[in-house]
Amino acid sequence: MSTDPSPRPVAPDQGGFALAMVVLLLFAIAVAGATGYQVVSTEAFQAQQSAELGQALAVAQGGLEWFIGAQRGFVPDTTTFNINGGTAVITTRKVATLSNEEDLYLVRSEGTFTDRRYPQIPAVRVASQYVAYKKVPFNIIAPVVTTSNRVRVMQYGDVNGMDHAYAGQCPGAPTAPEAGVVARSNVQAVGGGVISGNPAGLTLGNFANVVDSVGLAWDVYRDPTFPVDFDGTWPNFASIPSDSFPVIRRTGNFSPNWTRSGRGVLIVTGTLIIPDFSFWYWNGIVVAGDLQDVGQWGFWTLEGALVAGQGAAMSNWDMENGNIDYHSCYVRWAGYSLAHLSRVPNSWWEEW
Repeated sequence: MSTDPSPRPVAPDQGGFALAMVVLLLFAIAVAGATGYQVVSTEAFQAQQSAELGQALAVAQGGLEWFIGAQRGFVPDTTTFNINGGTAVITTRKVATLSNEEDLYLVRSEGTFTDRRYPQIPAVRVASQYVAYKKVPFNIIAPVVTTSNRVRVMQYGDVNGMDHAYAGQCPGAPTAPEAGVVARSNVQAVGGGVISGNPAGLTLGNFANVVDSVGLAWDVYRDPTFPVDFDGTWPNFASIPSDSFPVIRRTGNFSPNWTRSGRGVLIVTGTLIIPDFSFWYWNGIVVAGDLQDVGQWGFWTLEGALVAGQGAAMSNWDMENGNIDYHSCYVRWAGYSLAHLSRVPNSWWEEW
């Protein structure tokens, strides 16, 4: 038997089939590679977009928190913040009037974050929140609110809870009568003293009840880090606009006379002392840590509202002279300087 080790020649049709199979396999590998790349690229882009959307939401929420926490005075229609490489555009809309002291607003924050690699596709998220706009820094319940156990208005003293603003002087004026004096346990008008209001005297039982009813952020306003217009200095009221009601803080006790008359919000971190023959007058709001008794020669006038003793309960307080008249417009104009926003619970949502 003979053997021939030489390979047999391949038929032409078999060689063409093998070449076609190689080309087909190479094409399939290329398609699979391109498809895999496209899948990986799409997933990477989607992951990147998801991260950018998360960043945009963080920008929107950051702008919302910053605006609500920092806003003082009038509420602007539009505000813009730059936060962590993104932009938050805040828009506001008044929804309703809740009371003379509060309005309901919708605050909307649109957060935008743009990856520099894809500037044509910015990520946008929107967060919204309802807030109460507190136009006055506390709840108006009387022109004189103290944490004293007993308040006596005597001799030439006069406290009036009837609104002394005239119709048209400011929106809503005059308002309904307020109580005259607030104390913990007892309010008295004796020896010629006069208290007017609805009711004349309002007693709330204990220190916590008075503080809760007023709703004044005393610890904030007395804090030296809280910014005010004049801290330890005194404005020249002749040189500022007549419609300017600044915030003035005096650290420690304060004993004013006629040279310290004016308007706005006066914060006295210690005791307010009205000396004899002071002839001091004030239009607006006075907030004090404590009050010293006012003697029969302590001539003074406050048109607005007085709140005292929020940090600690006061002892008994007597006022033998002076006039304190509620004036809703002076309270409102002064209060605008400390007007702020307060979140309505469970009213946040994200818009899609």
